[in-house]
Amino acid sequence: MNRLSNKVCLVTGGGGAIGHATAKAFKDEGATVIISDISERLLDESAEEIGCSSVVQDVTSEEQWTQVIDEIEKKHGRIDVLVNNAGILGSTENVNPETTQVDEFRRIQLVNVESVMLGCRSVIPAMKRAGGGSIVNISSIAAVLATPFEVAYGVSKAAVRHLSWSVAAHGAPFGIRCNSIMPGQIETGDGGMMDSILKGAARRGEFSDPEAARATFTALIPLGALGTPHDVAMGAVYLASDESRYVSSISLQISGGWLVL
Repeated sequence: MNRLSNKVCLVTGGGGAIGHATAKAFKDEGATVIISDISERLLDESAEEIGCSSVVQDVTSEEQWTQVIDEIEKKHGRIDVLVNNAGILGSTENVNPETTQVDEFRRIQLVNVESVMLGCRSVIPAMKRAGGGSIVNISSIAAVLATPFEVAYGVSKAAVRHLSWSVAAHGAPFGIRCNSIMPGQIETGDGGMMDSILKGAARRGEFSDPEAARATFTALIPLGALGTPHDVAMGAVYLASDESRYVSSISLQISGGWLVL
């Protein structure tokens, strides 16, 4: 269990289900892990359970990105892995291409896209000083599927996927790899993103209740089940590890085979 031994890793959105699972998997594989989140309460709970360092961070703040990367370099001497996981679904009401509000659209792009750009831009110089590194950006299956019921979210995750290609091309001469992960329908518990999607679909009248929505979504998945945060975390472990040393610019689909239909 030492696939990430001697690696210093930052995982944003560490207070959420996927961020927590990713940070825990990294720690279990021997990494030195730092998690960040805008919610101090969720961050503290997650860090205590994992047994890792933490820092409160607003990922939309350029200044805070600089501070976080600088502090990690000062304390640990380098940073080897960045997982840009922080993100939001946004409202599930009135968000189709006809009714979505400009302010809400911009807010989602700010959190889901601009923050990822800031993270990549901030960490690249540190990774160059370290002789290389791995950046893992959490996109979504929504990047390649039409999402008329959450248009701003789908657009943002498509942008993350494309940004990852550009970062991969730029970073390659310096030994910096960049890949994205496209999770499908992941069970993230009460109050999580999947819970919001199911409840939103029921409120819009598309299904009688959230459980009916869950049954329909699950039936669309060839492997016949929703994924777990651990499924996503293990993909991140692979992309962060030296096992993927020759892998860059891919979009790793973790969706139960959803796109094969």
